[in-house]
Formats: sequence, structure tokens, C-alpha cells
Amino acid sequence: MLFYSPKLYLRDWWITAPLLVTVFLQIFMWWYLIANIHPTSEQFFLHYNIIFGIDLLGSWWRIFYLPAGGLLLLLFNFVASWLIYSSEKLLSRVLVITTAILHVGLLLALWLIVGLNI
Repeated sequence: MLFYSPKLYLRDWWITAPLLVTVFLQIFMWWYLIANIHPTSEQFFLHYNIIFGIDLLGSWWRIFYLPAGGLLLLLFNFVASWLIYSSEKLLSRVLVITTAILHVGLLLALWLIVGLNI
């Protein structure tokens, strides 16, 4: 298995652009949470769906699981993408682009959950 250097890997525009978008979305999600969620003893709404409404309550700090999960997804997918880039460029690019799209969904979910709690 041939490993590309990170410098060569990041020269690919189909890798770099989604990476920058995903990193920006991660930074924005953490900033948005820190700016809007403050420690409290009250229960927070952590999940909502159209059929059942609010179906998960918990402590205020558990709302940070959403961007933390996104960060783990980002790290895992970009490492996996880098490892398979030498043999499967298309699959590597699809993995990176999918990560960026999933982060847009995470941002939307986070925005809605914070809106329920403010």
C-alpha cells in the first residue's frame, strides 16, 4: 500500500475544498453552541422528530455530543480517505464530499435543537 504525503493529498481540489468546508462547519458548530448554551440545572431537549415531538431530555452538556460526533466522523473519514487515495481516488473523494454534506445536516440539526432550548 502506497501512502501519499499529506501535501500531495491536499493538492487535490476535490479533497481540499470539502475539507475546508467541513473544518469551517465544525468551528462554527462549536462557536454556536458555546455562544448559545450555558450551564444550567434544567433539562435540555436533545432530540426532536415530527412524529413523537421531543423524545429525549438530558443535561445541558450532552448537546455537545452532536459536534463531537461530527469531529470523530471528520477525523475517521479523512484518515480513511487519505489511506485509500493511492488506489481509489474516486472513492476517496466521495468519502470526503459525503463528510461535508453530513456536516451540513449536523449543523441544521444543531441549529434546530438549540432553537428548541432557547
